[in-house]
Amino acid sequence: MKARRDAGQRALVVLTLALVAIAAAYGLSWLARATPGVTWTVSWDVWTVASAVGTIGATAVALWLAVRGIRSERDRASRVVSAWVSDEYLPDPETHRYRREAVLHVANESDEPVFGARVSVVVGEDGVRLGPLAAPSIISVIPPRRELKFDISTALRAHENSWMPRAELFFKDPYGRRWLRNADGDLREVTGEKSELVHDGENDMRQVGDLQSQENPLVIAMMWLEAVRDGRLDDVEFTSAPEADWWQSTDWAALADRLRDTQPTSFVDYPAASVARVKVTDDVSLQGMVVRGEGVVLDGGSWITLTRSALRGWRVFAIGRAVRPDDVALPDDAFG
Repeated sequence: MKARRDAGQRALVVLTLALVAIAAAYGLSWLARATPGVTWTVSWDVWTVASAVGTIGATAVALWLAVRGIRSERDRASRVVSAWVSDEYLPDPETHRYRREAVLHVANESDEPVFGARVSVVVGEDGVRLGPLAAPSIISVIPPRRELKFDISTALRAHENSWMPRAELFFKDPYGRRWLRNADGDLREVTGEKSELVHDGENDMRQVGDLQSQENPLVIAMMWLEAVRDGRLDDVEFTSAPEADWWQSTDWAALADRLRDTQPTSFVDYPAASVARVKVTDDVSLQGMVVRGEGVVLDGGSWITLTRSALRGWRVFAIGRAVRPDDVALPDDAFG
């Protein structure tokens, strides 16, 4: 609608200029007739001027159409960049049950790369954002004619209400413009728009997921933090991964003091199968805040790294720096 309005405004400007030029030509013609004793060097008649104005107007319109064509060509790359979630249930002969397989797809069907992509999985009719889950927080480049796939089946187990999974995608085109493909598939330019943190306690709790499930790494991380702060070492042991080798030498009183104000953020990162990371922060002002827009980077803080066993669920493996998946000691049934 805006494009049509702009086109109409441009056409009106061209028409106005043409009418002004024709009026000026009539004025010159009248002035020449009114002053017969004066020799005029301007010899254009009205129709010559009108013809010239018409040529100028046609050139202006042609130039506008060319510019619009260039923009359309630039937009073409953005129109074929998308993200979605495939969600199906497959029979498992060993357990005689169905197994959910959910895959996040990020595709670029254009002939040019796009950059700095941020994807977030969205669930439910009201569109609760769960973050990138198994996808990188920032995908530096999506090559042309490529489709990236991320298995989010394990991540969705943490959320009882994870029906209707879909995805929203932010990305930058080769011309530096930022775009959003929302969860409904609509595309719009968002260049210059800023993200912000806003208070939304209800949405924040829905992002946490199922509070009763050991398939929810965020819940286990919160239980572990509370146990450490309260000095309940039996509960610390229960929520810790036995494969970690640093628990026995830990000064739990000193750690409890260091973690006194530490709280987890609501998005969980799944860098590899059976590995999860939860960002924790000491900034109490962030409690109850959710991101509106593309995303924000939280400076400082630490990471709680967790591992998953098919038998016992998630357990805390480490706290501090973000542990790479190939530095994590996994339980024997991690891939079971």
